[in-house]
Amino acid sequence: MNKRQIKLSCYLEQLNIEVVKVEMILNQLNRLKNNQEIANYIIERDLLKTKCQLELSLASLCIILRKMCENQFITLNQERRKDINSIIHSNRFDFFEDDKVYVFSQKGQEEVNIIQLLDYAKKIFKEIV
Repeated sequence: MNKRQIKLSCYLEQLNIEVVKVEMILNQLNRLKNNQEIANYIIERDLLKTKCQLELSLASLCIILRKMCENQFITLNQERRKDINSIIHSNRFDFFEDDKVYVFSQKGQEEVNIIQLLDYAKKIFKEIV
């Protein structure tokens, strides 16, 4: 294996890890929203914590995708690049039940579809591996 192949292998491994993390966090959010047996204050605390974890995992996923692009392993279209940069540079983040996040930055509010982003990351992983 040459240096470039080793680097790609590392990126793909981390990409897969981040996709799994984001999916696990989304599942946790759905479980919290659907569970009526837990006290509200516990649900609210766990929702806040889980949303923060989602924000951090999405940012990690986006950084990996951007690094893969900068190293010319993948090509990002303008819309995907905008979504990735929005997540990385956001200073506030809201998750809504339609699998979209609204990120807030100096540019204002922007909408990002999480499922499309995850599907894209999975597609890259499958195509290259």
